[in-house]
Amino acid sequence: RSTAFLFGDAAGAVVMGPSEVPAIGPVVWGSDGHAADALWSDYWTDSMESGDKPVVHMEGSKVFRWATTAIAEKAAEALEAAGLTPDQLDVFIPHQANNRITDSMLRRLKLPESVAVSRDIRLMGNSSAASIPIAMEAMLESGEAHSGDTALIIGFGAGLVFAGQVVVLP
Repeated sequence: RSTAFLFGDAAGAVVMGPSEVPAIGPVVWGSDGHAADALWSDYWTDSMESGDKPVVHMEGSKVFRWATTAIAEKAAEALEAAGLTPDQLDVFIPHQANNRITDSMLRRLKLPESVAVSRDIRLMGNSSAASIPIAMEAMLESGEAHSGDTALIIGFGAGLVFAGQVVVLP
């Protein structure tokens, strides 16, 4: 159960261009080497030489605790770096790892109920780095979010890396 995660296969991109107003906030990013043993993969070359298939290993509870504490703190730092408070947000688009992580982050961030929250994991699974642009587009298409809304985005993943920032939706 500790390595039971649902992956989707996808790619996402965001095209940026000139703007009359600032629309991309400062980035809060980094990695957490203290938890390097929480998520790892067998070395592909060793696996191929031995005839085994490489396997992803994860200590699910350790990754969950990290995502719900450290990543929530980094999301708060991204808000602070942009000079905003939670009540100034319109949209929250976290990496779509699982809804329990998103729920915990919402509680820690104390986001008001008026903030629209992405739940694209239900349809796409964990599409890794693509989850944020895919979730952003899904929210814009569904009308849950609108062009010009202020959104907090935060991604995290393998290697226990993270990046977050506040953006104005296109």
